[in-house]
Amino acid sequence: MTITTDHTTLPATEHAARQDIDQLHAEALDLARRTKALAIALDHGDYSAAGGRVRTAVTHIWQAAEDLHSAFHTAPPRCAGPDASLSRLCGRRMRYLAARAARRAE
Repeated sequence: MTITTDHTTLPATEHAARQDIDQLHAEALDLARRTKALAIALDHGDYSAAGGRVRTAVTHIWQAAEDLHSAFHTAPPRCAGPDASLSRLCGRRMRYLAARAARRAE
């Protein structure tokens, strides 16, 4: 049995979910920044009602970005694929938690 850590040899589908979530998160953050700039521009004069609505949209977009961020951290690891066994996912999670606890102890 040969184990490789070279991620280029893994099938593309094993990377797709987390990469898609990561890309959507980045796009949501960019959209939130652009929408906030629009809200600021509309907040003046006769368009203040539109600015308020756009500001409400910013809140929803930021919430969506946070949800995507959470989804990224609960999705199967890039190297595991969507059909990974529970033991493999739990092992990865335990290593992550151990490293996090070690960083806090320092």
